[in-house]
Amino acid sequence: MSLFKPRRKTTRSPRMVRRNGDFQKLHIKVSSPRIVMFQVMSGLGKITKLLVVVALLGMICWGAYRGVNHLFLGNEKYKLEQISLETNGHLDELRIAQVAGIDLNASIFAINATEVSDQLRSLPEVIDCKVERRLPGTLKVTVTERVPVVWLECRDLGYPGRQDGGVLVDKDGITFPCEGNMWASSQDLPVILVRHAKEDSFIHGSKMKHPEVMRALHLINVFEAKQVRAQWQIEKVMLVNDYSLEAVCNDGTRAIFGMYHHERQLNDFVSIAEHSLKTSRMIRHINLIPEKNIPVKFVGDAVLVKPRRVPSLIHSDAREIESILERD
Repeated sequence: MSLFKPRRKTTRSPRMVRRNGDFQKLHIKVSSPRIVMFQVMSGLGKITKLLVVVALLGMICWGAYRGVNHLFLGNEKYKLEQISLETNGHLDELRIAQVAGIDLNASIFAINATEVSDQLRSLPEVIDCKVERRLPGTLKVTVTERVPVVWLECRDLGYPGRQDGGVLVDKDGITFPCEGNMWASSQDLPVILVRHAKEDSFIHGSKMKHPEVMRALHLINVFEAKQVRAQWQIEKVMLVNDYSLEAVCNDGTRAIFGMYHHERQLNDFVSIAEHSLKTSRMIRHINLIPEKNIPVKFVGDAVLVKPRRVPSLIHSDAREIESILERD
């Protein structure tokens, strides 16, 4: 038998050295059914307190909601009575209510002004919109609409041209459908005719991606800015090829314009048209692309106007003779 027994390894408790010596700290975890019960009861008490606080907060919120609903949402005093509309276009109150989903019988506080504004801005013909509440029962809507200057006709894409429900274009080249009351004031606008175009060339609410149509629109804008006579205003512009446009005026005159230099070509057109008007002739066809020797075809020949015959003076003696003869 060994004289020395092997020493057992034990874990030392951490020592803490103090001024008067050191001591060992002993960690003991005691558990019993009674202790577990007390721990469970303590947890249930905390949960109960939390549920009571949540219930009180819910009751306060519900009471506040009922109070607000009674004072504002359910109060007949704040019922929507009028939509005050300010616009430069053709939107009316009924269409605004339909587009924005406004309940005309609801309280003015039940209408979300931001949502109404966003819904109206989503329309291609609307540039900007501002919606405000005016107590007690007025909803003020300020809308800036696009002003159409021309119709767009393209059979390939189903654009019918000058027709209710067709496609309109503003001066910046942004397309939008003709809806609502827009037809009444747009039915006499000129038409741009394009035979073939890609589907993504015209996206409503965005600028056109068709260069030749944009040049045709520029020509119409130049005519409008020049303020030429009504009979020479453009009725239709047709894309002939990649470098020329054919414009048909209100009086039937047909004129070929290039894609560029529209100001110079329009000045030549006005000068020739004014001369034709003075000489009582009507232009049938004119090609304005050349800078000199512009070819012009007229309808018929010039009409010569004879001056009136100047009356001759009658001598006083002759008048006396005629009076005597008339007496006899």
